[in-house]
Amino acid sequence: MPVIRTPERTAPEFRDEGRGPSVSRRFRWALLAALGFVIVPLVYAVAVLTPTGQRIEDAALGGVRESDLFGSDTALNVISVPVILLLVVVIAAVAFARRRLAVGLGAGFVVLASAATSTLLKRIAERPEIAQSTTPNSFPSGHATIALAALFAVLMVTPRRFRAVVLLLGTVYAVFVANQTVVYGWHRVSDIVGACAVALFWLGVVRAVGPRVDRGERGDRDGARGPRRAVTVVLLVAVGVAFAVGVVALLVGTAGNGDHDAMLLAGRLASSASVVAVVTAVWLADGMHHVPSTTSPAAPPTRV
Repeated sequence: MPVIRTPERTAPEFRDEGRGPSVSRRFRWALLAALGFVIVPLVYAVAVLTPTGQRIEDAALGGVRESDLFGSDTALNVISVPVILLLVVVIAAVAFARRRLAVGLGAGFVVLASAATSTLLKRIAERPEIAQSTTPNSFPSGHATIALAALFAVLMVTPRRFRAVVLLLGTVYAVFVANQTVVYGWHRVSDIVGACAVALFWLGVVRAVGPRVDRGERGDRDGARGPRRAVTVVLLVAVGVAFAVGVVALLVGTAGNGDHDAMLLAGRLASSASVVAVVTAVWLADGMHHVPSTTSPAAPPTRV
């Protein structure tokens, strides 16, 4: 008697949970965690512990003006302990509603662990005054750390079809926060890079060893292909443009007697490029840049 198989409703990238794609996916997150772990001490050693690194970063502080572009610190004031705790509660509630409580707890851990690590590093990673600087230690930026960690945590509990929109909005906010801290003279570029690495490390750890975020069910299916392709292109172009213009500004700022305004612009663009680069790495590791079919092709009829 002929029997027709019903095609599985699970997307191909979610099959064989214990093998192949799942192992590869966890390995990618482990690599990102290792990258974040290496970047923190590397940036600290180059930018904070050397006279040259301190002089280059402090040159950008000379271009800081009270009348600069961002006249309001509202985006920075949003980040506070009560808001962080509220965010963790909301993330857990959304995860519980989606029957992903373990994922919600992992997402909350990303936020809290990132914030705690940033605070601890700022206390133990001292800044030696070896370049006639009077600006106190600020490595890494707690505001930038939390902005990115919050974005990554929210993405963990967001259905895949909505992640493109959430990622773009969260990236804009994180870039805005990074720029504000640099424009106000609160932080240097190395502080932003260190913050990105801290958030990336904890996200990578949780995604590599924690609960599986996507289960291949209807709520985890990818959205339309066009928007996902567009997001990938936008992220890559943004990183390239910010990096290229930042390099030009750095060359102008270091030429002759030095242009503090150009150095400040270079610092802002380098901070923005760092944020967008980390977000791009997370987007690619999450597999959202792929455009596979969301349903399996029908299996050919078989007889038993």
